[in-house]
Amino acid sequence: MDYLFYDIECSDGRHMCSFGYVITDEYFNILEKADILINPEAIFHTGAWSKKNREKDPGIELAYPKERFKANPTFPGRYERIQRLLQHDDRKIIGFSHHNDALFLTVACKRYELPVIDYKFYDAQEMFGESRNIVNQVALNAIAEALEVDLSKLVQHRSDDDAEASMLVTKALCEDLGLTIEELIGHCPRCAGEVTPEGKCKYYVREAIKAEKRMRAAAVRSNRMTTKNLEEFKKYVRSLQPDPILELTFRGKKVTLNSPYEYKHFKETCLIAKEIAARGGRYVRMGSEADIYVADEKGKRCMRLPHVKRAIAAGKSVETIALEELLTRLSLTEKELENAEFPVVPEEGTPVVKKKRRRPRKKHRPASVATANASGAVNDDGK
Repeated sequence: MDYLFYDIECSDGRHMCSFGYVITDEYFNILEKADILINPEAIFHTGAWSKKNREKDPGIELAYPKERFKANPTFPGRYERIQRLLQHDDRKIIGFSHHNDALFLTVACKRYELPVIDYKFYDAQEMFGESRNIVNQVALNAIAEALEVDLSKLVQHRSDDDAEASMLVTKALCEDLGLTIEELIGHCPRCAGEVTPEGKCKYYVREAIKAEKRMRAAAVRSNRMTTKNLEEFKKYVRSLQPDPILELTFRGKKVTLNSPYEYKHFKETCLIAKEIAARGGRYVRMGSEADIYVADEKGKRCMRLPHVKRAIAAGKSVETIALEELLTRLSLTEKELENAEFPVVPEEGTPVVKKKRRRPRKKHRPASVATANASGAVNDDGK
């Protein structure tokens, strides 16, 4: 059994430009270390997009000049090697705040129309949190400081060095607790998860807790938009974020359902709001704010419709569509809507991870889907 620690850097917070890793034995002896550089076919911009916030958030400094990344193959030319590393028999994958790296890898696979690389993993950040009974996420540098790990010889944001840093804090945690790496993994069930063939990053314990909460809620809760459910709904909508994997077809759009449907379909409205937010839009409950109004086909009286009409009369462009059309745009089936579950609202004290806003760019098919393996590509692993 060996253990692979890996880290990914992106040129713009979304597109991979390096995949760094270290492979160790059970005693944390490094057997292999490399930084696989990738041409991201994307802009190099790691800070805030707006001039107003750029001074506060100038972004990170990558370990190599952008010209060096661009001189390397694109992701399809690195795909098989990365796949072999992650799906190697008799190997366990350990990451740090692994959801982010798994997401970047899935984005790359889907962008180039390649099968998602599925594998099981363990998260060192969760290992530390569970061992210290900490719910909130703790940064790598803070964990290293707590465990007195010296990272001064490593280059920050160089993927293979960041992977080694994850390994070193895992090693220190084992020594601190007097456990082997296998014992530590068994001691921290919260750290285990998998990346599914569909590209979903699932932590087993988190999923089980969510499922239990949904079952309890389904047994006692009404599916109407009661006062209690409305409060939960507002919290839930505030927690929603765009899904980096999906095309932002609702970017900047505000959508509202007709009030009779919303009142009688709490779970379904939550699912619709989630899918709208995943595509860059936002669900609103005021007809005057809506860019898209989903009308009631049965002609029931809707409290929002007069506000929609007044907004249109005042010059606002509002699109009126049927629920069926909205489901089509959200790629939702009627069966999925019928099977909607009660949402799990983030608890007080649980941070909502917000993703950086990105400059809108024209969608295009990467030229390298067909040409990634063309002759003349520079094979630079950054060693």
